[in-house]
Amino acid sequence: MPSSVAGIILAGGQSRRMGREKPLLDLAGRPVIAWIAGVLLGVFPEVIVVTNKPDQYAWLGLRTVPDVIKGQGPLAGIHAGLLAISHPQAVVVGGDMPFIRQGPLRRLCELGEGYDIAVPSWRGLPEYMHALYSRECIPHIEDCLASGERRIIALRDRVQEIVIPAEKLTSVPEEVFFNINNPADYLLAQTIARRRLDNDTDHCPGGSLQ
Repeated sequence: MPSSVAGIILAGGQSRRMGREKPLLDLAGRPVIAWIAGVLLGVFPEVIVVTNKPDQYAWLGLRTVPDVIKGQGPLAGIHAGLLAISHPQAVVVGGDMPFIRQGPLRRLCELGEGYDIAVPSWRGLPEYMHALYSRECIPHIEDCLASGERRIIALRDRVQEIVIPAEKLTSVPEEVFFNINNPADYLLAQTIARRRLDNDTDHCPGGSLQ
């Protein structure tokens, strides 16, 4: 349940295609990461940001932690976050996913109870940047990284994982699992953000619609 789960935001490095760090992109007057943090703070008692540039995120008022194992990508970020939390599980979200919602996160925690990883599947692909992880994954992540394996999916054969169809979590997976990869995505995100802000039932970051 969310009371025993933390939230982790992975605020990675600069995107070559965007020319700047995606979590800091302005989206309808607020940085992308502010949209994400607003949702997570409405669900989880503990929220941290994994970043190697803590000064850039100090304004959020959240605890920041750096990668413990440097230069190994998102898997190392998950590792750092799991080491830092005081709860047994955490939902990990990429710093470029501004339209996550409270309802799907709560259902993810419910359906993932008892598993080491609970990962949504959208359009046939696992969404590991919007997934629930147990601290039991820590030694397995360390083993993967020590062997040169940086793919998150490599954990699948080492831990208890459940794959959850996105439709069991949300009626709008195209928004919930939307991430900003390039300038075209950013333009689309601006449109989605304005629509959400204009919607009286979901008018601010953190809205809990399905």
